[in-house]
Amino acid sequence: MSYREEKISDFDGCCKFFESDLSQDELYDRLKHGTIVEKQLSCVRIESCGNAEQAEILMNNLTGIDGKVRETVSFKLKTFVAARPELFLRQDFYDIFLDAIIDINGNICRNIICALEPLTDNSRFCEYFIENVIQRALAVTGTIENFEYKDRKYVTNKEVFKLYWYLEVLSIFNELPAEKLFALLERTAKIEEYTIREKTARLLSKLPPYLAEKLDGLNFDNNFYVNLALKTRV
Repeated sequence: MSYREEKISDFDGCCKFFESDLSQDELYDRLKHGTIVEKQLSCVRIESCGNAEQAEILMNNLTGIDGKVRETVSFKLKTFVAARPELFLRQDFYDIFLDAIIDINGNICRNIICALEPLTDNSRFCEYFIENVIQRALAVTGTIENFEYKDRKYVTNKEVFKLYWYLEVLSIFNELPAEKLFALLERTAKIEEYTIREKTARLLSKLPPYLAEKLDGLNFDNNFYVNLALKTRV
């Protein structure tokens, strides 16, 4: 990433900034132009997102910047997107969200997936986002399939982490393209990492019965969590 991690060394300065009398517009300006510390503290104090410009400032601080800022923005978006979903229905935002759901920080992934749920009522968002998630998930699956687990465990774990969140975000959509989803789940059902097979099992409910039955190999999985997912999926 291109950003530079910034140490918080001026505790008194942070307290002074946090207590300063700044309007919401001024806080957004600091989120846009301030230091890493100012960005984080400003975002903590921001109470709402009321227009397209403010939405853009938030989204521009969701990726490619210090992790403290990314996490704070992601937390705020859970509320702001639900309150004004129309402000976030932009394709360039969708691409940012696609990157944010596989952030190295799992809290950010969870926050953004939660924030996306109000957008699933919009058909254009669903079509674009689902298509891109499945494409990315298939690419990552191909990478994992070609790894030797013992030889490249760190790199494998990184890719498994991405695939986990791609499968997780698919669960928030009411309708998924059956054939494309099956093409993905057919392969993820065979991944060695059990968390991927567990997510696969939970997504079987999104398939029509005639396709779900073709993945009966999961019924003989020896992992407790995979079996539990098969029993409890809705």
